[in-house]
Amino acid sequence: MSTAPDLAGSELEAAVRLFELEGDLVEIVGLHRGHIHDTLVSTWQVGGESDGHRRFVHQRLNDRVFRDIPALMHNVGVVTRHLARAGGADGLTALALVGARDGADYAFARDTPWRTYHFVEGTESYDHPKDADMARSAALAFGDFQIKLSTLPASELRQTIPNFFNSEARLAQLDDACRRNPLERVAEVQEELAFIDARRKQLSVFENALRTGRMPRRVIHGDTKLNNVLFDSETGKPRCIVDLDTCMPGYSLFDFGDLVRFTAATSDEDERDLDLVDVDMDLFKALRDGYMEKASGFLNAFEVDHMAFAARIVTLTIGMRFLADHVMGDHYFKIEREGHNLDRARVQLRMVETMERRL
Repeated sequence: MSTAPDLAGSELEAAVRLFELEGDLVEIVGLHRGHIHDTLVSTWQVGGESDGHRRFVHQRLNDRVFRDIPALMHNVGVVTRHLARAGGADGLTALALVGARDGADYAFARDTPWRTYHFVEGTESYDHPKDADMARSAALAFGDFQIKLSTLPASELRQTIPNFFNSEARLAQLDDACRRNPLERVAEVQEELAFIDARRKQLSVFENALRTGRMPRRVIHGDTKLNNVLFDSETGKPRCIVDLDTCMPGYSLFDFGDLVRFTAATSDEDERDLDLVDVDMDLFKALRDGYMEKASGFLNAFEVDHMAFAARIVTLTIGMRFLADHVMGDHYFKIEREGHNLDRARVQLRMVETMERRL
């Protein structure tokens, strides 16, 4: 039985047994996924040998990032149940929570919050698309996801991270981090700061559109990386959208922009050789066409006109987040090496530069 950082096997077992799971626990193994939470998978023997095994995903929630766990899990519960009621289409299924034994959607073990999902069997995830067809199918899946959420009133969800999608606020956070400069890292990022400073006015475009009503506020996913789509291992088609923590009121083009930022990139998100950073135009066109096939029915003219611009602004905004975290001492995103968040920020800014020339 492998363990999450600073947790013994007995503590893990106690945590997973807080949920409505049946059978005999066989094992718990770690799953390296995401920057925020610790994720594990448990296997349970159900019935006799012929009945086989069932697996579940458990996450120890990072309450330093998501400080309002009740609000977070309220949103996840509302979204998953809404998607389940909306029904599957094109083979898509909704992510499903496993309730805790006290009836809640999450539980506390040693004052630490945990949640559990049903494992979506027979699926795989990818950091990079195999081809343009896979990129297009992912965009279709996220478009379908947004269509289903379009009938969910944004007022039913809570703001778990204030201003999460707000580029103006993210710029203000970066400015504040640089003023505070707790580790004296600002001197090494002057080139990156100058790049961002030259684009300050662009960072208000979508916030102004929201304020004036030119662009509506809707429930969105908020983290549309390719690896948040689970693909069927046999058919290769999307089966499930995962990682719903940032499902909040926002603007739809954030989802499209983030999808382009991650999926059309020619390099890893933390690539150190910036000469490898570019935008694959075939993948960009596949993402645009797939998304529009689903989303054209609810996007307005302003949104359609600003799709490429959204990719730039979202990428710039994510770059600012990585840079601010680096300046402040790497408290938000998990790091695996010194300067990891700075490497991530530099990739995002190089992507913006490329997008300005090519999109």
